[in-house]
Amino acid sequence: MLRYFSLLLVVIALPCLGQEIIKENLGPNINTVYNESKPIISPDGKILYFARQNYPDNFKGEKDDQDIYYSLFTDGSWSTGVNIGFPLNDKHPNGVNSVGLDGNSLLVINAYEPNGSVTSGASISRKSGNQWGYPKKVSIDDFYNDNDFVDYYMSNNGQHLLMAVEREDGMGDQDLYVSTKIDETHWSTPLNLGVDINTTEAEFSPFLAADDKTLFFASMGFKGEGSSDIYYSKRMDDTWQKWSKPVNLGPEVNSDEFEGYYSIPASGNFAYFVSTKTAIENSKDIFRVTLPYRFRPDPVLLISGTVYNKKTKGPEAAEISFINLPVRKQEGSAESSAGRGDYKIVLPRGTIYEYLAVKSGFIGVVQYRDMSNVTEYAEFESDLALVPIEEGQQVDIHNIFFEASDTTFAQDAFLELDRFTKILQDNPKLKVEIAGHTAQKRTATENLILSEGRAKAVIQYFVDKGIHPNRLVAKAYGNTLPFINSERIGFKPNTDINDRIVMKILSTNWTPPIENDSDDDGILDEDDECPNLAGSAATKGCPDTDGDSIIDKYDDCPRLAGVAENNGCPEITEATREVLREALKGIEFETASDIIRPTSYPILDKVVEVMINNKDYMLRISGHTDDQGNDDTNLILSHKRAQATKKYLIDHGIEDARLDAIGYGETKPVADNATAEGRAQNRRVEFDIVFEGQN
Repeated sequence: MLRYFSLLLVVIALPCLGQEIIKENLGPNINTVYNESKPIISPDGKILYFARQNYPDNFKGEKDDQDIYYSLFTDGSWSTGVNIGFPLNDKHPNGVNSVGLDGNSLLVINAYEPNGSVTSGASISRKSGNQWGYPKKVSIDDFYNDNDFVDYYMSNNGQHLLMAVEREDGMGDQDLYVSTKIDETHWSTPLNLGVDINTTEAEFSPFLAADDKTLFFASMGFKGEGSSDIYYSKRMDDTWQKWSKPVNLGPEVNSDEFEGYYSIPASGNFAYFVSTKTAIENSKDIFRVTLPYRFRPDPVLLISGTVYNKKTKGPEAAEISFINLPVRKQEGSAESSAGRGDYKIVLPRGTIYEYLAVKSGFIGVVQYRDMSNVTEYAEFESDLALVPIEEGQQVDIHNIFFEASDTTFAQDAFLELDRFTKILQDNPKLKVEIAGHTAQKRTATENLILSEGRAKAVIQYFVDKGIHPNRLVAKAYGNTLPFINSERIGFKPNTDINDRIVMKILSTNWTPPIENDSDDDGILDEDDECPNLAGSAATKGCPDTDGDSIIDKYDDCPRLAGVAENNGCPEITEATREVLREALKGIEFETASDIIRPTSYPILDKVVEVMINNKDYMLRISGHTDDQGNDDTNLILSHKRAQATKKYLIDHGIEDARLDAIGYGETKPVADNATAEGRAQNRRVEFDIVFEGQN
């Protein structure tokens, strides 16, 4: 039997707001003489999922309590509702609770078991091509429900699961609760939303708008228009316990009968809900109403596009991650579909986001979107590239920011630096080139130097995080290779697209160098400056016998602790050095003789005092002459004068073993023998303090 229906329109004028509220029954393609319930609109507003109760086309016919149907919005109208079929529909009551942002996942009532039975709870079904997969049940810690009815709703960012259940800590009947995501199918113990929302009567059909703050729900406990009305409240903080006072949506939506199951798309322009008022033959019908401005959620940005393989240009199934940039926290995720690669995400206003595709074996190219000052809903297309981790592939990295004309990282560089650090850690066989590129703002040479410094800074960051330096090669290109933005990448404002780091994959089979430690000192030969002599890390693997931090090969006194200023030998004070300088100039002998003149005694006495006060000193005394006279005679005379000086020191208490005296004749001049002044300087006795074992 054919039934004909007319579309019911109710126009409510609100002159004070300048808005015309239009309430409409969705008509015969959606509504029948049977009950239609649980309308859930997809975020893009193009697919409506709903339930039909005891309908002849249900899985088990009219005896089937409830099946899921869907309708498509095309050419300005809704198509005839179609049974979604198995495996979502079965002999049990079925219903959709929420649609994933990407349109490729559904949260449905019942915990579907692998054997075909169901238990209390919820499940998630994912779409592959045009086919919905068998739902996988969601695990909720300490979940139970003491009521015959249940509703769920998953937030657009996938991080929170709202539910209408009855529990021991509730206010009475169904209350609204929230669980937080722990992992893909695991959620925390339900938390009651508190007295701001819940009453002693039933609260049900929760819907959280795309802004992640605006909650719509049905209640029988607040004083309203009818048996059940729809209310609106704003989440005030992250505790999920503090809410604005619920506001009745008023006669534009609610009537003196039953209203519930409110759902709105990301745009916030329409609302879909169930009402018995003016429904077909006293059933429950689905209506649409122009959403009053005062009840609209904060504006959001709906981003859609395709995830694709940058090498093959083919579509890829991947996770879409969006990150709150100021706090460096992932706000949510979505998935691109298998086969088509299409995705959708919603970004609430009020902050700055980075978003990218994430898939094992690939590197995602980051997009940037500033939602700080958004005032109205918008839609945006953005394709997301995935670069395969293969030899020869490269990634342009624009979000490793540097201070202007400098190699110092800007504060917002570290999110991307840490992301690529993890990529290198997760792929330990990668060897990559880190190339610096700059804008054309300086001379070519300056650009080249700057780009090299930035590439090396990035490499040093990776090395400091534990990446082996042999896996990283620095390259500088300056401003020679300008960037071509062929992929519609969204950049941070004021970003010069030519200032960038490019990571090129040189090899995917890098292996660590062979670890040899020839001297068994715990320091690998490649890092050991003395690979055949045992040392310590502090001395880069070289021995330091006296422990003075000067390695033996550079230490003139390797067995006596000293100072760097004296080449590893003990420190010689400035006062002692002054005595030696005075002795060099002041020791005089009788002409052509080894007899010391008495005027030299005070100076020699000072040398004696130095030797007495420093028992570890040894003294090397060397005699020298000018070139006048016979060479052999000069050599003998210089030796006698050195010995005479030594005898003076012995006679004044200095041990023979601490003194060494030798003559060099005219062989070591310190000045020009052609002048009287130079010859005078060459006629001298030198004193050098040495130490036992000194090289």
